[in-house]
Amino acid sequence: MISSLIRTPLGVAALAALAIPAAHAQDDIRTEPVHFKAGASSATVKGKIKGYETVDYVLEAGNGQHMTVGLSTDNASSYFNILAPGENETAMFVGSTSGNQFKGALPKAGAYKIRVYLMRNAARRNEVANYSLTMSITGAAAKAAAPAAKPKGHGASVSDLTGTDAIAAIDAMSARGFKSVDTITSGETLYGIYYNPSTKQCIQLTNADDKVYAVNDIKTHPKCH
Repeated sequence: MISSLIRTPLGVAALAALAIPAAHAQDDIRTEPVHFKAGASSATVKGKIKGYETVDYVLEAGNGQHMTVGLSTDNASSYFNILAPGENETAMFVGSTSGNQFKGALPKAGAYKIRVYLMRNAARRNEVANYSLTMSITGAAAKAAAPAAKPKGHGASVSDLTGTDAIAAIDAMSARGFKSVDTITSGETLYGIYYNPSTKQCIQLTNADDKVYAVNDIKTHPKCH
């Protein structure tokens, strides 16, 4: 079965999941609030991390506003992720796959985390990264819109996949009409993005230690269409 899986995108994601150990503990993350000066729409902070040190820069933004983030660093293994309000693990932007520049509209109001870290290969060698992080928020927050009408019928059930074997979960996603559209690694965790053309569901499976430890309906993704 493994040899047949290797020839498919779903199989590649499954095998990658098997190689990913558990994610860092939240205790390893230092939190730094970001406040713009009066009349300013941007701020720059400079810092240094070593080994498994991680810093969350937290700033408030409104729904529909635009965020721009840029990281300049002297270590090629240093990146940043962006986590939407209420998220502690699932990233809406992953620097290790998308680069150290972000610009885009924000999906909802709240506190966004910009997480600066070293990739595992550099962290375990206790390397140091000196960096400068520039963040800006522009545009007016969007007014609250009326709730969108729900599509008729019910979406495919996926919540039962939490805690299941990674390969078994991927087989189940395929059987339920989902196709793999993207695979993202963040530090030591693998995120698989799946789209169901019939139900219009965009699902993220978070994999670590051969298991699926989170299943999230992320609603939208650039490749969910």
